[in-house]
Amino acid sequence: MVGSSLEYVDSINLSHGATKEITDPTTEAVREIEKKALAVGLKLLRSRVRHLGTEENLLIMKSIYAWLEERIEMRFKTNVIDILVEDDRIKGVILEDGTKLLADNVVIAVGREGATTLTQLCKKHKISMSNNHVDIGVRVETNDLIMEEINKHLYEGKFIYNTSVGTQVRTFCSNPSGHVVIENQNGTMLVNGHSFRDPKLGTHNTNFALLVSHKFNEPFNEPNEFAHMIGRLANRLSMGGVIVQKYGDIIKGRRTTEKRLKEGFVIPSLKEALPGDLGLVLPYNTMKSLIEMIEALNHVTPGIASEHTLFYGVETKFYSARPEVDMNFETRIKGLYMAGDGAGITRGLAQAGANGIYIARHILSEATK
Repeated sequence: MVGSSLEYVDSINLSHGATKEITDPTTEAVREIEKKALAVGLKLLRSRVRHLGTEENLLIMKSIYAWLEERIEMRFKTNVIDILVEDDRIKGVILEDGTKLLADNVVIAVGREGATTLTQLCKKHKISMSNNHVDIGVRVETNDLIMEEINKHLYEGKFIYNTSVGTQVRTFCSNPSGHVVIENQNGTMLVNGHSFRDPKLGTHNTNFALLVSHKFNEPFNEPNEFAHMIGRLANRLSMGGVIVQKYGDIIKGRRTTEKRLKEGFVIPSLKEALPGDLGLVLPYNTMKSLIEMIEALNHVTPGIASEHTLFYGVETKFYSARPEVDMNFETRIKGLYMAGDGAGITRGLAQAGANGIYIARHILSEATK
C-alpha cells in the first residue's frame, strides 16, 4: 500500500509536468559505490531519484493548485486554533476568528514548522505522544568534481553511519551545482540548500546536509527547543545569520577567518554566511559525529574530507513528539488523523505525500462501508 502510494504521488508530479528522467539504483556503478560504503560502515539507501529542481517544482505546484482550485475549497492565511471534539469523535476545527468548520474527518499535516503547535494541541486533547528526536547538523559544500560519481549515478547519495559515540548520522537533501541558503524557522536562522534544473542557474558546488539524530530521555522532553537554542547561538555569534567554517579549521580547532575562507578552493555559494567557529556552537558529540561521518564518506568520495570543504551551521530538522496513531494514522479521537514530517511520521516530501494519500484512501474506504 505504501509503495503504491509513493508511485501515485510520483504519477501526480509527472502528470503536472515533472521531468521523466530518473536515476537507476541497480547499476553496476551504484553497486561499486555501495561496496566502498559498506567497507567503512556506511549504509547506502538505494532509491530512484527524480530531480524536479526549484524552478520546475514551483511550476508543478502551480499546476496542481490550478487543478485543485476547480475542485475543492482552499483557504490561506487562515489560522486554526483548535479542534472540535465530542465524545472522542472529531467534529471539525475552530478558526482564529471564532468560526467553526464542521467535518467528520480532519487531517492535521502542519509541517516541521508546526511541530510545537501540534504538541500543544495533543496535550490539550490528551492524545498520547512519544518523545521523538530532533536532527541537528550542518550543510556541507564542496566542489562538484569531488561529488561527480555520486551526482552522476545517484544524484543524491543517502548514507547512514553509526558513530563511536552512539549517534546516527545521515546525509540528506543533496544539491549538485546547487546553492546554500538561509531559512527562517520561527525566528531562528538556519541553513538549507536547493538546486535548479537549468544548469545556467547553478554553481560549481554540491551541497548536502549532514544530520545527527538526537533522541532524549525523560525527564527532558523539548528536543525542538534544544535545537532552536543551538541555532540561535549560531545566530548570535554571526550577528543574526549563520556560520561557515572550513573543515581544515575544524580539525585544527581554530575559527575560520575571512582571509582563510578566501584562500580556500571552495567558493561559498552563500555569501552572507560569516566565517567563524562551529566548535563554539555544536555539542561535542554532535561535532565528533559529523567528523566521523565526513572521514567515512571520504572513502566513498575521496576529497570530501579536504581542508577546503565548507561546513555551514546550523541545519536542523524539527519533528513533533510523535502522536499515538494506529496503522491508518488515526488518533484515539475518531476521525482525527496525523500526517507528515511535523508529526514525526515521515521524512521528506515524497513520504509525506504518500502518507496523505494513504490516509485519504482509508477515509474513502470507510465512507463506502
